[in-house]
Amino acid sequence: MGTDGSAKRATSRRGFLKAGGGVAAAMAGGAALSLMTAPPASAAVPDSPQFKLNGAGGNPIWKKSLHANWVMQSFGYDNVHQHVYFLQTNSGATNGDLWVTKTDTAGNQLGSMALHGFGHGVSIGVEPYGGQVYLWTEWKASASGFGTRIGRFPFVNGGVLERNDPSVQDRTPSIGDTMINPQPVIDPFTDRLLVRYNVGTDQRRIVAFTMSDARAGRLTSGYRLVERALPARGDWGKANPFQGFAAYGRYAYLLEGPVGNPSYITTIDLNDVGDSTVVDRFATTAGESLPGREPQGMAVWQSSGGPRLAFGFHSNTSGTRQASVFYKSEFV
Repeated sequence: MGTDGSAKRATSRRGFLKAGGGVAAAMAGGAALSLMTAPPASAAVPDSPQFKLNGAGGNPIWKKSLHANWVMQSFGYDNVHQHVYFLQTNSGATNGDLWVTKTDTAGNQLGSMALHGFGHGVSIGVEPYGGQVYLWTEWKASASGFGTRIGRFPFVNGGVLERNDPSVQDRTPSIGDTMINPQPVIDPFTDRLLVRYNVGTDQRRIVAFTMSDARAGRLTSGYRLVERALPARGDWGKANPFQGFAAYGRYAYLLEGPVGNPSYITTIDLNDVGDSTVVDRFATTAGESLPGREPQGMAVWQSSGGPRLAFGFHSNTSGTRQASVFYKSEFV
């Protein structure tokens, strides 16, 4: 299963943070943020601990088969009921069909759901709310197989959702940019929705909203808490595909890497701007013995032992596709 080695490098290249017409002010204790009208300026989110990427962790899920023999792409935690929801895609297909597999925190299957024409499953947000569990995924796949919108819908064990089902709520931010391939995650620490998206060739951004606003569909520029550009990936990015992200308070974490070794985690300060990083390309060899090892998905797990930064790997054992999950549990 391997150990971790780090390549820690702080960069100072500066881009810009598009703050629009507002700046976010934090309330104490990680509570909800309120938007103040102000001239364009750098936004700020509450301070929080930063996960230590070369610190201690664990491996709660090891080579578990999911509902379909498809490739695991991402996963998210229902931190209320301690369940995991995996998204799987049919390798090589571009129709955007996905399976959702629900498991316990050890990866044992508890249910499944089919999504037709939704996307590639790059990320997933899991929202326990009002006695149900709502999933946030990319939606309405283009010809490339990647989603063009973000949809919110309740998980129904054994259910099937078509791309035009009226029960899917459109929760795509509308903040002025052309939002290409939007990908949602939920930060359970601050109760925020974060969306990573493209605005052009090699131009990626992250924007954040409170879950109360996102749930209600208030996803315009006036409601965003913070937005920042991400580091350009360039030729290195072509060789090391983006594989998922997660957020915990002030920090976002990116997962990248090809099939094989190693894989990389990058730490981003949401209060910083442009190409800057806190930890640039930390190399992890977790799961290095997995056949066909490929990094797939990140999430924050609020476990009984405390918060954990989880990251996953797909593997292929003689045609049997499986999922493994590791985590980091220490803070800097």
